Amino acid sequence: MTLLTERRELLERFRSGERKALEEVYRFYVAVVANFLSRGFSFQSRDRTLRFVGYSEPFDLDNALQETFTRAFKESARRGYDGIHSYKNYLFAIARNLVIDETRSREVAMSPFLEAHEGMGMEAQVYDGEEAPSAASASGPRASHGGAEHDLLRQELGALYSGFVERLEERDRIFFKARFEEQKSQVESGQVCQLSHMQARTLEKKLRERFLAYMHQMGYLEAYATQGTSS
Repeated sequence: MTLLTERRELLERFRSGERKALEEVYRFYVAVVANFLSRGFSFQSRDRTLRFVGYSEPFDLDNALQETFTRAFKESARRGYDGIHSYKNYLFAIARNLVIDETRSREVAMSPFLEAHEGMGMEAQVYDGEEAPSAASASGPRASHGGAEHDLLRQELGALYSGFVERLEERDRIFFKARFEEQKSQVESGQVCQLSHMQARTLEKKLRERFLAYMHQMGYLEAYATQGTSS
């Protein structure tokens, strides 16, 4: 797929923002970008290898698809494309950056509970024999998360958190709140529940695994896999 590299007149009209040129580029690439967002990819975050499993819900896929092209068709992104390398890979980098932005926003919100995931192995980002351009270079200025969207996300995560805590047995709930809400140390949280240090350490590991499994089940933190999850 080399539409813009083969048709230089289209490239110039596209860079200038001509509506018909934008529509032609959109129609040409929309299916392949949708496929990329559906099948997922791996990426690196804070020395961890994470896996985005892809959008399975049509509504989520359509939103991500439209946001990808919104970013790609901004003037800075149009003019940032060099017209030499694959535009498909340029779009993939923008889509990838969009997903990483969303994943990291969730990760920051849930950061007290996340453990590094090991043993997944980073997949090379190569498409049709070409290395994908970096997300930073392809996306232009990053889109900031709006205040209303951020508040809505926090409300949703807060409700999920409360639902998880309410399901815990009394001792586990007391420990969980002491450790993560009151920010007590592991030893101090254990003392609240009359647990030894070893018991507190074991309980914290168990609760973290349960929480990650719960969030994964609710459609969040798809990139994390839990092993030995307690029921």
